[in-house]
Amino acid sequence: MQGGRDYQVTMSDFEGWEKVLSSRKNVAFKLYARLNHLFIQGEGKSTPAEYLTAGHVAQEVIDDIAAWVGKQ
Repeated sequence: MQGGRDYQVTMSDFEGWEKVLSSRKNVAFKLYARLNHLFIQGEGKSTPAEYLTAGHVAQEVIDDIAAWVGKQ
C-alpha cells in the first residue's frame, strides 16, 4: 500500500519493492494516487504541515485492508 502523495516513502521506493517482489505470488501492491503517508486524501504536493490538519484514513484503504484480512 502506497500513497501517491507520500514524500516519506517515495514512488521510487514503491517501484523498487514491486521490482524485487514481483515474482512472489503472495504479494500484492496497491497505489492510492491522492493519498499521503497517512493515507489521508489531499491535493498537490504533500508537506509536513499537512500532518497538522485532522483527517481520516480513506475508506478505500480501510476496505482494502478488511478484504485482505478476510482472505487470510
